[in-house]
Amino acid sequence: VDQDVPLQFKDSLFEHQAERDLAAALVRISTAVWPLIERSDYTRALKQLAGLGEPVDRFFDDVMVMAENPDQRSNRLALLNQLASLFLAIADISHLQPTD
Repeated sequence: VDQDVPLQFKDSLFEHQAERDLAAALVRISTAVWPLIERSDYTRALKQLAGLGEPVDRFFDDVMVMAENPDQRSNRLALLNQLASLFLAIADISHLQPTD
């Protein structure tokens, strides 16, 4: 998670429906996931996070994250930063080693 990018995004800066949909899904699933993480119920938390697949895919299909407008760019990065924070609360998969 990049600490230079804020975690809070502003709905008013969303330009595409895919941004609004991902933000809504993230808020909805975060509400369900955080209590599971607090109880160390990581299997159920990951199952909840799987519900973000479609909105995340649509976001990357429809939205240019690195927009020319710096406010939009920062807002989109904040949305992704919040998404990453949710996953990293369960596990940092960057530490996994591939098997041959």
